[in-house]
Amino acid sequence: MPSAKPSSAQPVVRSRLLPRISFRFVFVITTLAAVIAAVARQAGSGGALATAAMVGLVVPLLCFALFALTFLFAWAISSLWFEGEDEQTLKGSPFAAGQLPPQIMPPREPNA
Repeated sequence: MPSAKPSSAQPVVRSRLLPRISFRFVFVITTLAAVIAAVARQAGSGGALATAAMVGLVVPLLCFALFALTFLFAWAISSLWFEGEDEQTLKGSPFAAGQLPPQIMPPREPNA
């Protein structure tokens, strides 16, 4: 029969600073890395299907890296030379006055 007195130990709180990684996740990543390494080795030995599989894996990764670098380049340029405090920035904006723009069609009344 368990006692009713309170425990002096504090509850375990999940850390939000470091992610929790399970052994299952590590085993899955290790298995996938081993399969990719085996396919890459066969591609290096001249296997046509393995070469096609490696090209199919590498091309999307290279495209993603190129797109990320292009975005970072554009972001760096815009953050260095963009002056957003100009009064012309809000010119022509329907929300510049702090109110909603005029409505083209008035809202319908709900049928009661």
